[in-house]
Parts: sequence; C-alpha cells; structure tokens
Amino acid sequence: MQTVRHLIQWFVVAACAVILQGCASPVYKVSIVAGPGSAALGINEHGHTVGYLVAGAGQHAFVNSGAGPTDLGTLGGTNSRAWAINGAGRIAGQSEIAGGANRAFRYDGGALVNLGTLGGADSIAQAVNQDGTIVGSSRIADGEWRAFSYSSGAMANLGTLPSTDRLYSYGRAINNRGQIAGISTAGLYLPPENPQHAFLRRTSGLMDDLGTFGGQYSEAFGINEHGEVVGVAATPELHADNAFLYAGGVLHDLGNLGGGYAQAFDINNKHEVVGTSGGSTPLRGFLYRKGAMVALDTLVGGGWTITDARAINDHSQIAGTGCLAGFCYAVRLDPAK
Repeated sequence: MQTVRHLIQWFVVAACAVILQGCASPVYKVSIVAGPGSAALGINEHGHTVGYLVAGAGQHAFVNSGAGPTDLGTLGGTNSRAWAINGAGRIAGQSEIAGGANRAFRYDGGALVNLGTLGGADSIAQAVNQDGTIVGSSRIADGEWRAFSYSSGAMANLGTLPSTDRLYSYGRAINNRGQIAGISTAGLYLPPENPQHAFLRRTSGLMDDLGTFGGQYSEAFGINEHGEVVGVAATPELHADNAFLYAGGVLHDLGNLGGGYAQAFDINNKHEVVGTSGGSTPLRGFLYRKGAMVALDTLVGGGWTITDARAINDHSQIAGTGCLAGFCYAVRLDPAK
C-alpha cells in the first residue's frame, strides 16, 4: 500500500509540475455575473466586474458589484460596453449616440458622461487608473485615430510613434504611475501592410516602441504597476501571432496554446497574465503563471469552457467569458479556498 500511495503522490506532483510548475496552480470556481450572451471585460480590486449584456436588440454596458448586474444604458444609441473599472467604482467604456457614432464615457455611479472627441466623429475609453485618469482612442478631424488620456475634464492627444505612412494610435491601458500602453503606426511602410507596434508611454511623455517577434505587428493591451506590458506580437510567418510580456526592456514570447495565435490582455502585480488563444483551434482563455501557459478550462470544473480571459486583479480573480450547456456568460473566476 505504501508503494501504491507513493506512486499516486508522484503522479500528482508530476502532473502539477506539467500544468504550472510545482503544483502552484490555483483551481478556480466560476461565478456567472450577467445573463446569456454577456461578456466580462474588466475587474477591480474588489472583484466588481464590468462588460456588456444583452438588452433588447442591442448590447449594454453593465457593472456587477456583487448584487447582480446593473444595466448602465447608453448615450442615446443602441449599444454600449464597459471596458474597465477602478477601485473607487469609476467605469470607462464606449456607447453609441443617436445616429450611431461611438463616444467614450465615464460612469461614477450615476449617469454615463460623454467624454467627447479630439475633433472627429468617434471615441472609445478602455482603461482607468485609481486617480480616475481614463485612456482610450479618438478620431481627430482628418478621421484618423489617436490615443488619448482624459483627466480634469480635458482630453489630451498622446500622438504616435514615428511613421512614414498613415499616422494613428490607440490607447489600451494605464497604470497608477501614469504609464500608458497601446498600439501605433511605426517606422517605414513595408507592404503588404502598414507596420503597427505596441508602445509604452512613459510618464515623461516619451513613447517607446516595443517591437515585434519579427513580423510587422504588435499590440499592447495591459500594464501593471511594475511597468510590465502584455499583448500580442507577430512572428515572421504571416498571421502567426504569440502573446508577449514586455519586462526589463525585453519582449518575451509567451507562445500560444497550440492554435498558432494568442493575445495577452492583462497582467497583475504578481506577474500573472491572462488572455485568449486560438487560431486553428477553438478560442480558449489562458492563465500564464511562473513560466507556463495553461488553458483555464483545465482549472475549472462543472463542464465549463472558458473562451476568453480579459482581466485579472491582485487577488487572482479573473473576468472573462465562459460557456456551459450551449450558452455563454460573463463570468468571474475566483481562486478556490
């Protein structure tokens, strides 16, 4: 019996090591935070989630602070979605207005507030830090997009990386130090497509080009308080893209789950990364931790398929989308006690 017990223990330890190095992998329980057809896009330190839910013929931004989803409505159009929420409950998102154009909004527990644009028709807000500074993208007068930051009632154009062709940029993330991550046109135009690179904007205003894995494209989606950035970057093979982690001045290749494509959406201050992988295989949300990427499906039970993982807080709670019995829902994954 001792020999059998020792063999079982050995197999358990070996399996844990394969999954996430040393059996340090958490096991998650799934909580539905909005109804069928919804998706969770952001989470704050309290576990409050935001995203979008089905509302009539459209999709509306929602927040769930623990008592069920609250429909945030729109700015007069059909659709809206909430992308991020800070610890004080300020929400950043986008909403259609009457006529169909999009506007960035903030929400502080009352009504949606239209943040306006940089002179063009549309804007989108996708991140907010603890100070309430919002980051997103807006069209300018010539119709191109520019990353912006919004604070004290004013929207500031953050510019672009140097480029010889079209000039555009998108703001995706901001940390509490004021560092901003996103995507911009960059460098020389090289057919068949315009180079677009992930950037990190320092608090000084200098915008660093984070490069790629040999292709023409990269995009940043998340940043933590250490200034570590995550996103997706192209390899030299056309349409082969891997998740990346930018840390210590180096772009690290996190790979994918086997389908040829992965993008990392968020990173917490414990260096845990979440995102989505797919391509030639069905989409699966992933957790990257201690040097290993694992499908979140393998860390939850009950027949759930986790198709998307969008945000993670410092309690390792994850916001994303999960499917069960033919329906998909906004979900929060909580580490099991």
